[in-house]
Amino acid sequence: MGVTLKQIADLAGVHKSTVDKVIHNRPGVSDARRQQIKKLLEEYGYESNPLAKALNYQKKKMTVAVVMPTVDAMPTLKKGMELVQQDFNSFNVDIAYYNVPFEASEQVACLKQLPKEDIAGAVVLPIEVPEVVQAMQRLKEQKIPVVAVNSNLQTEPYLCYVGQDMVQAGRVAAHMMGLLLPNGGQLGIVSSNNMRAVKQREHSFRDSIGELCPQVTICASMDIVEKPEHAYQQTIEWLEQHPEMQALMITCGCVPDICRAVRDAGRNLTILCYERYEEITHLVKDGEIACTISGDLREQGRLAMRLLFEKLIYEREPDKTVYYTTNEILLKENI
Repeated sequence: MGVTLKQIADLAGVHKSTVDKVIHNRPGVSDARRQQIKKLLEEYGYESNPLAKALNYQKKKMTVAVVMPTVDAMPTLKKGMELVQQDFNSFNVDIAYYNVPFEASEQVACLKQLPKEDIAGAVVLPIEVPEVVQAMQRLKEQKIPVVAVNSNLQTEPYLCYVGQDMVQAGRVAAHMMGLLLPNGGQLGIVSSNNMRAVKQREHSFRDSIGELCPQVTICASMDIVEKPEHAYQQTIEWLEQHPEMQALMITCGCVPDICRAVRDAGRNLTILCYERYEEITHLVKDGEIACTISGDLREQGRLAMRLLFEKLIYEREPDKTVYYTTNEILLKENI
């Protein structure tokens, strides 16, 4: 059983209320005494009583926000977050989901609104533009902790990041493409600009092709708008321009729409992509997609929300700033 607040108070020779002031960083304690108590708290591994905290939160409701653009990853990430809400159902904590259009201006407007709605913390899938970075930085300055999920930023205006190791994901994809095309071939890459994670995958894949499968040549690449009909139409037009293409590497979302375009164009391409949404699972089983690499989106959502809850409820800082989930290779035989 862990040490109690009273035991810490007895060791320090003070009243329990003094220890409570130190724990919650309130005034009324001398610097010397504050340092003494902090040292004892750390030495004995004191943690606030979860039941007592639960009773406090039952009196005052706390709301955390989830801010995500409308992308394919959203439903699976949400399932993981809901698991955490069930684990903490004794606490009076609500999750408010803000599903904004895939536009940077929409995400910025949403982030700016959070302090006005008395949001205690947030999980954000950030679009990488300076305005989003600045909005997240303002939340940090207002003591509203943010956990980035699925895609990170070059700067770190957040508590920590939870997502796929994109450099490893790109190398794994390059290795798999070499196995899928042992005799070589002409390869096209479909990517998008707004998410840093997508570009990290693409850059790593490109950097690894020459080393891991030199027999494969990249003949074309295209950035799409991650909206279903846009992705479909862009792919149709792009395929017409590149009849030499034999394989396709998709580093972004809208995979079912891209595959529909390939099908409607009458092309038979070796396709490799990421994640395991229900639609992707069907396409792998049907043989339209040769291989997909999953970054375990449900675990990303679960861990991101867990770290945020622990920060808000237990005042527990994450052990590190980056948490990577597993890259899993999925084929028709094991998906």
